[in-house]
Amino acid sequence: MQKEFNMPIPAPVQFVLDRLELAGYHAYCVGGCVRDSIMGIEPKDYDVTTSAKPREMQVVFSDCRVVETGLKHGTLTVVLEGMNIEVTTYRIDGTYDDGRHPDSVTFTDKLSDDLCRRDFTINAMAYSPERGLVDLYGGCLDIENRIIRCVGTATERFSEDGLRILRALRFASVLDFDLDEECSDAVGSMKHLLDKISRERIYVELTKLICGRGAARIMGGYPDVISYPLSIAEECVKRGAEIIRADKENGNRLKASARYAAFFESLTEDEGNRVFASLNPSREEARAVGRFLKYRGAEEFDEYSILKLMGKTVDSFPEELIDYELACGRMTCDEARKNRDLCRRLILENRPRRVADLAINGGDLMKLGLSGRAIGETLDRLLDEVIRGDVENEKEKLIKRVMSDE
Repeated sequence: MQKEFNMPIPAPVQFVLDRLELAGYHAYCVGGCVRDSIMGIEPKDYDVTTSAKPREMQVVFSDCRVVETGLKHGTLTVVLEGMNIEVTTYRIDGTYDDGRHPDSVTFTDKLSDDLCRRDFTINAMAYSPERGLVDLYGGCLDIENRIIRCVGTATERFSEDGLRILRALRFASVLDFDLDEECSDAVGSMKHLLDKISRERIYVELTKLICGRGAARIMGGYPDVISYPLSIAEECVKRGAEIIRADKENGNRLKASARYAAFFESLTEDEGNRVFASLNPSREEARAVGRFLKYRGAEEFDEYSILKLMGKTVDSFPEELIDYELACGRMTCDEARKNRDLCRRLILENRPRRVADLAINGGDLMKLGLSGRAIGETLDRLLDEVIRGDVENEKEKLIKRVMSDE
């Protein structure tokens, strides 16, 4: 099925299409870039599918910078003007014995063979400037109706690749779509297939899901599926949905780390950290979530408390924690606004909040006769007094303070 549609195509992508067409092959933009263009969203990247076989693609782009990202599966990447354009031969996937990757692929001359192997109708459309839009499975209509629907049967698509279960929920969240009835039923009944998926891939999909426009609705509608790979109670996901829903009303202020922390509101700090660590996040990502688990429920947001919190974490964290406390219902909008203003003022004033901000250092204390642990303890005490306003952050006054304590 073809429809009238003119897709804007960046020059590097047009170059790839033209090269293939001039060499006698058919070439189309395919997948997410077509979907996004139809929806009026600027694509983040572009994939091309072609009738050219892998060796033929190598010849066509022999004078270009090419990365052979997956040549045995028919894929290479053309690097042009700062863009990475993935080009893949029309193919038919074999069986998926591992529940994630095809055991083999067969190259084909038919675009229809390639489109029928894709996951969802909205991702199974192709576009060529010469031949227009090819929409064999009603992807345009599903976009219009805001529906996520599998190509073919949902059970078959999910059996091939269990990650598609989370991808379905992720697309529904990011695009704020609904799952059609068949897809919705299969997502729930086949969630056990997520056992075959790596933790890293689950983490990527979950992160996109919880940051989507429809995150609260999808989390609240599928708590059994989302809680399954995390091995937490469905109630944890429902509580997270409530917090993210409240945050949406407050202007979608929470970042991914705070949204993950929302999952763990009913868990202890150690339990929440352990669950999040099971997703194999980076060390920095784990620290970011851990900060919310450690400092949630903070009762004071006066100058002293905010500066101390900045010193223990990062300057931006107190304001992020305020947004989190607001979404959790532990702070009113007026309180949050006042506390945010205070955070921003303290940063603008560049008030001392770390030992490194003091006008005195360990070397100065050594000259005064201090050594070992006493140096660190003294610096910590001086910082606390400076933050409280008991002494000014001036070197002579700090030295005088130290000497008066001896």
